[in-house]
Amino acid sequence: MEEIKSCRNCGARLLEHEKYCPVCGMVQEDKVSQDTNIDTNEMVFDPDIEENIMEKKNYWKSPIIWSIAIVLLVVSIAVNGYIDRNPIEVVDSNKQSEDEYNNSSITINGQTDKYAQATNNNMLGISYVNKDKAYIMMSREMLVYDKTLNNRELVFDQYMTSFSEDKDYYYFLDENNDYLRVDKKTKKDDVLLSNVYYVQNLGEKVYYQKDNDNESIHCLDVAKNEDKKINDEVSYSLIIDEKKERIFYINKNAELISTALDGSDRKALASNTHIYTYDGEYLYYINDKGVVRCDLNGNHQDIYDNFNLKMINIVDDHIVVHDGNVIYTMDLNGKKVKKLYTIEATGELTFEVIGDKLLVLALAFQEQNIGYEIIGLDGKRHILENNTPSIIGEEI
Repeated sequence: MEEIKSCRNCGARLLEHEKYCPVCGMVQEDKVSQDTNIDTNEMVFDPDIEENIMEKKNYWKSPIIWSIAIVLLVVSIAVNGYIDRNPIEVVDSNKQSEDEYNNSSITINGQTDKYAQATNNNMLGISYVNKDKAYIMMSREMLVYDKTLNNRELVFDQYMTSFSEDKDYYYFLDENNDYLRVDKKTKKDDVLLSNVYYVQNLGEKVYYQKDNDNESIHCLDVAKNEDKKINDEVSYSLIIDEKKERIFYINKNAELISTALDGSDRKALASNTHIYTYDGEYLYYINDKGVVRCDLNGNHQDIYDNFNLKMINIVDDHIVVHDGNVIYTMDLNGKKVKKLYTIEATGELTFEVIGDKLLVLALAFQEQNIGYEIIGLDGKRHILENNTPSIIGEEI
C-alpha cells in the first residue's frame, strides 16, 4: 500500500508516486513530509517563502500579467478576424515516395478553358490540351502525352510557346517571337507574324501585340491574310471575349483596360495591376493588397488579402494563386482557401493550368533541372518522366 504524503505548498494529500500536486501543480521534492510524521503544532512558515507563494498564486494582481492579457486578447481578435475572412485549409493527402508519384494514376480531364489558356499564354504558355492529348513544352522539346500521362511522343525539337493546333496545322511562337504555322503532313512552315507577343489564336482570327508598332494590338484574319490595327496604346496580357465582344489588356500605366473588338468604347476598369485572369463574367486581378474581383463595369470587390502574390489563374471554378514558395486555391469568392503545394523557401516555382489540373514547374535550391509535375485540386500529384532526379515539391 502506498504511503500518503502531503504537498509542501498547499497541504493537499498526495500518493507516494505523485511528483506534481493535482491541486496547485507544485513540483514535489524527493523529501516531503509524510502524514504519519506531521505534527501540525510544529509546522513553521517562513514569511519570505509564504509571501513568495502568495505572489505566485495571485497572478492577476500583477500589472504585467494584465498587460500581456490585453495584448493577447487584441491579437487573438485580429487573428480570428483574419481567419474568418481567409481561413486556410490543408489538402488532405498522404505522403508518398517518388516511385509512387511516378507510378500514380492521374488523368487530365477536359480541355483547358479558353480564358485560362489565354492567361497561360500571357505568362508561360508551355502547354495545350485538346480532346484526347496534352502538349507540354519541356527542356526545349514539345512533347505530346495521352490524357493519362502514360505515353508520350516528341512533336518538335525546338523551343516554343503559345502552342495550338487545328485539323491541318500546328501553330506556335518560336524563340525569335515569330508566329509560325506548320503543316502536319508536309511539315512545311509559314511565318504568319514576326516579332509579336501575347498571341491569342481564336481560330479564324489571331490577336496579338505588335512589338514594332508601339506594342499595340493587331488582329490577323488567317483565311483572308488581312491584318487590322485595333488600338494605338502599349498593350500587354491580352484576353479576348468574342461572345461579349471585348478585349482586355494591361497598359504601360498598370491599368486594366477593356475595349470593343474594334478598339472603340475604351474603359479603364482597374489600376495598379500587372497580372489578371478572366472567367467570362468577372476579371480577377492582383494588386499590392491581394486579389480583387471586378465586373465589366468597373465595380470592385477585395476577395483575398495577400500582398505577396505572383500569379493568378482559374481552374474548375477555383482561383489559383502563387505566393512565394506556396500555391493556394480558393473558391471564386476568395473563400475556402487551401494550401495545395509548397517548395523549400530557397527554391522557385511557377504554374499554369492544364485541363482540370495544374502544371507546376519547380526548381529546388542548387538543383540543375526543373521539375515538372501535374497536380490535381485534390492534391494528387504525378511527376513527369524523370525530368528531375528527386521530388521537388513537398506535399502538404
